[in-house]
Amino acid sequence: AGVIVEEAHPDFTGAHESFHILRAKLFAMSKLDLLKKHRDKLKPEVIWNIEAGLKLSIEDLARAERLRAEMTQRYLAFFKTYDLLLSPATIVAAFPVENRYVAACNGVAFSNYVEWLGIAYATTLVGAPCLSLPCGFTKAGLPIGLQVAGLPRGDGEVLAGAAMLETILDLKTHKVVDPVIRHL
Repeated sequence: AGVIVEEAHPDFTGAHESFHILRAKLFAMSKLDLLKKHRDKLKPEVIWNIEAGLKLSIEDLARAERLRAEMTQRYLAFFKTYDLLLSPATIVAAFPVENRYVAACNGVAFSNYVEWLGIAYATTLVGAPCLSLPCGFTKAGLPIGLQVAGLPRGDGEVLAGAAMLETILDLKTHKVVDPVIRHL
């Protein structure tokens, strides 16, 4: 189809730090009342995030926004050369529901419960439109996806690129995943 595929990526340095600060701020602002009234009903990860937000300083918030702005500039520069950014939608296939989150992958332990999602939240931090294109199944039958990301306000290009990939890869994306329903 005339598509050139190269292995390259934008520099997402600072994504974890910026995301954790901004997420903690949001949790503190939006969920403090829940913490005060229903702490006993909240997951430990939610409590941790709210409490982290309450400890933030104005310097922390300024650093997070500076990191995000710098990362956005590098992301925009990447798109002077490339049309789309393709990556796995997640770093692991679906995992057992008993596991609350991915604690480690390929020998790398994550410092908190959301760090394993960096591949998704890095593009969110820079305001990029993204979609997860269902593109197959693992040997165990678990669905896997390809993240397609573009320039901020480039939703049309992301959708067109994903449509092109569906055609090139002959994806049967209309296949329904048969979920496993557990009765408690």
